[in-house]
Amino acid sequence: MHLTILLLSYFFFWASPVDWQTLQSNVAIRGSVLDESSGRAVPGAVVYAISAADVSRTTANSKGHFYFLTLLPGEYRLCAATNGYAVNCDPGNPESEELFAGFEYGATVVLSR
Repeated sequence: MHLTILLLSYFFFWASPVDWQTLQSNVAIRGSVLDESSGRAVPGAVVYAISAADVSRTTANSKGHFYFLTLLPGEYRLCAATNGYAVNCDPGNPESEELFAGFEYGATVVLSR
């Protein structure tokens, strides 16, 4: 097994307004997990949204897509891991983005072998 560290340049956020039916006090993140060398989706990867107050986790579907629908606003880092890949999810890592209530953020997590 190889150990890989997710670099800031391989983690992207973009914001868009949340649908009016969604609770406006929450943050949503949707995104994809991709293989760095092939650009293909990494299905079944476990994705973590890490903040100072909480660690949430979800699993990427068969197309490599993942969703966090009810996160509290705050600073988050994303990381992912699956067989053949591993990412340093060290809570001391300072790389994070502040996410605001009422927005849905898109994210891409790129894994290296």
